[in-house]
Amino acid sequence: MRHSTWFTRLPFLLLCIGAALNTKTIFAYEKLVLAVPVFPPYSYIDEQQQLTGSGTAKVKQLLESMGLEYQFRVVANHGVATDLMQKGLVDGFFLATQNQARDQVGVMSAAVMYNNWTWFYMHDSPLSPANPHFRTQAKIGTRLNTNTYQWLLDNDYLIAAKTSEASTLIMMLTNKRLDAVFLSADVFWHALTEAGIDRSLVHHTTQSSQPFSCYFSKAYLARNSGFLEQFNHLAVTAKD
Repeated sequence: MRHSTWFTRLPFLLLCIGAALNTKTIFAYEKLVLAVPVFPPYSYIDEQQQLTGSGTAKVKQLLESMGLEYQFRVVANHGVATDLMQKGLVDGFFLATQNQARDQVGVMSAAVMYNNWTWFYMHDSPLSPANPHFRTQAKIGTRLNTNTYQWLLDNDYLIAAKTSEASTLIMMLTNKRLDAVFLSADVFWHALTEAGIDRSLVHHTTQSSQPFSCYFSKAYLARNSGFLEQFNHLAVTAKD
């Protein structure tokens, strides 16, 4: 009779075990505090004063799938985020492309998404990126404290404007104060739409596609063994 009862209940027990195996895996890591540079459309404050954006949503999805307690701290730009991580005031930041200053204090994750660095210029501009004099003569604008700014410096372009707002660069471009803007494509198109400017007036050329990732401080990773491996696995396998 005892064996009969056991085999009768076996399908139910197997069902419970299967359900448990399919539940979300919870990892025991410290609370994570991440700086979030204002960088629309990836991360910005909406009309309801809530942090939103495509990058914010993607990172939240990854952290919540890990069952991790986290806090986002909105900052002005990537330079501020890097400084806070260096001082140990945050455990990392997102989203970012790779550079040496960030690598000194943090480790870059697997790509959360990709960032297309792109040239934007007016349709009637005499100086397009294909022009042989573009590098030495074109007046270029980009956002301050970003890797597009650093790339222009490293490659000896003439930087005529470095601002905190993409909208300022668009106004300068359409008013012919700049020959071109070098920026993340999504950032530029978002700002252009917000300004109500016809996209057909602007031509564009993609320079490169860069992994857009999180940076986690080396100190946090040292205290939380296995965290980066788990995060990277989820970033690679996550579905939109």
